[in-house]
Amino acid sequence: MDTNGHQDLHTFVASLRGLRCWYISTGGAAGSTFKLALGSKVPRLHPLKNPAHSDEYRQFEGEANLLVWCAWRLDGPNGPLTSWDDGKASVVAQLGKLVGRAIDSVVVVAPAWDLTVGFSDGFILRVFCDHVPGDPSFDGNWDLSRQEVAVSVGPGSEYVFEMRNDPVSPHPDD
Repeated sequence: MDTNGHQDLHTFVASLRGLRCWYISTGGAAGSTFKLALGSKVPRLHPLKNPAHSDEYRQFEGEANLLVWCAWRLDGPNGPLTSWDDGKASVVAQLGKLVGRAIDSVVVVAPAWDLTVGFSDGFILRVFCDHVPGDPSFDGNWDLSRQEVAVSVGPGSEYVFEMRNDPVSPHPDD
């Protein structure tokens, strides 16, 4: 399913409201890229083999999964906490504060589809879609998967909805 209907993307992203983050996959070979496991725990068709992840995450994925490939920043109730440009230890520690928090709001803004995800207790994840047409370092900005459907955003104002044939994570360190 390939579409660029703006309302479809807004509706798909809005479906994250109320979901709680239960795991964050960070770093490794993917640098500042990370993935949030959200909502219910869904058994994986193929368990992950990477021992760096918890047994729970190797066996389950989120009912929704947000993978961020581009520039981002996490703000807390009192200001910025960490970003894509921070050291690994700080990124892991600060993103870890999202575990257990529910998503209160989600906003996606055209034309580049920057994403703002508001979590409980004043935490805000800001995703800045900096991979644009031309010769970007990567051909996407962020991906959101929900069970059978995934959307890949970027570069630029492009996004594509696809059916997931085999819901196995595309994150390089999974």
